[in-house]
Amino acid sequence: MFSIRLCVCGLVALWSTGAVAFTEHATVEKSLIQAQQECVTYLNLPRHRLYQYLVNNYANDAKTKRMVRCVGLNLGWWTTDGTLREHVIEQYFLPDSVDTDYCERTRLCVESKAPEGDELCSRAFETFQCYLQQYGQLLNCPKVVPLSYERLAETMHFCLDVLQIPLEDFKNYTSSVELFQQTEQSRCLLRCFAIRAGLYSDEHGPFADRYKLQFGPPKPDVFDNDLEGDYCATRLRREGLDECTLAARILYECYYFADTLQPALEFIVPILEHVMTETDGEPIKQDDKRCSRSMKPERSKKRSTNKIKHSP
Repeated sequence: MFSIRLCVCGLVALWSTGAVAFTEHATVEKSLIQAQQECVTYLNLPRHRLYQYLVNNYANDAKTKRMVRCVGLNLGWWTTDGTLREHVIEQYFLPDSVDTDYCERTRLCVESKAPEGDELCSRAFETFQCYLQQYGQLLNCPKVVPLSYERLAETMHFCLDVLQIPLEDFKNYTSSVELFQQTEQSRCLLRCFAIRAGLYSDEHGPFADRYKLQFGPPKPDVFDNDLEGDYCATRLRREGLDECTLAARILYECYYFADTLQPALEFIVPILEHVMTETDGEPIKQDDKRCSRSMKPERSKKRSTNKIKHSP
């Protein structure tokens, strides 16, 4: 259970180039090994530490705890306010096929060893240890990293620029759940964003696994199985719709736009306002300068720089 499964080709490429695997548009794939290598560099840790981590030797000390939290932030399973995104970290582990209790054991371990209120680095370290010891075999093949709000904002910024759509129009579309379906411009903007974010393609339709990774597990009353969304998308394809209309209707009718994309698009509006205002040379009000460790919506009010900064 505790051994590491290596993707040999990916590992060789990592050590020789250190490159990130870019798949479609803004989508990024990373392995645990790469994230550890990057975090050792960010934190200026001794090189020998990396070799220890590669064989699952994670010392219970302050430097390693900081490194593990950095890896969690880097791969998107750990938020800045200390929230664990279980569906993200789980893709880096393979449970034993005969083990039926791994989820409950892991949950109890996390509750016991990494309770809320503990110091963030300690919680990140103990949570990771629980998964190592209870959940399954650690995988090191590259996995898709969910996009941060900053990356989602950058993705929309790109589409607004390419399609020459004013920011005010985008703000208007996000003010109501139905508005992205109302005009050709709004439908094409939604399609561009979904393609750029790696959530949709004209050939494939929506990528169900990436949807679940980006937005979390669906509500109990939807997505009984992946075939439901596929069947819905196939039905709409048969209607002969243009590409923008087809994309918008699939995202609305088959992939629960109001519970997935709509909240994310609402959240990135203030980020885009700051970035695009500064780009146009207009000053940002001083009282907009904020500093927060939270992933809550208030974070979007803090002052931006000329370029959107990506989360690790």
